Amino acid sequence: MKIEIPNIESLADVLIDHLDFFSQKKCFAFVGEMGAGKTTIIQKILNLNGVKNLQGSPTYSIINEYETEEGMILYHLDCYRIKNNAEAFELGLEELLSKKNPIFIEWPKKINAFLPSDTIWVHLEVSDNHTRIIEIADEHRS
Repeated sequence: MKIEIPNIESLADVLIDHLDFFSQKKCFAFVGEMGAGKTTIIQKILNLNGVKNLQGSPTYSIINEYETEEGMILYHLDCYRIKNNAEAFELGLEELLSKKNPIFIEWPKKINAFLPSDTIWVHLEVSDNHTRIIEIADEHRS
């Protein structure tokens, strides 16, 4: 599946059309260059799922946990600073990723060994005209 986001102003409208998909109790691995919009898109998905008090990117805390008004727990991980599998294990990522909650991960290659086999890979690209293109796959592409 490919989703095109022509500009930041249309982000919410485009994601609303795909909200059921991004509400699945799955692990979503977001891949893209620095500045591709991973954090912005994940935060908008969280917001559209009913998260009111977004905490920003979990770059330093690595894990942000959110609860919606309906009691659904969602997680946003930023694994950029994780150095190795031992550090990921110490953070409890193996246990967290085994939960059946929507989990949105930036820089997932850093914890590839812990990702569930049914992880959904979300590849972000920025075109020459600054359009964001989201390509969703059942497996990671190189």
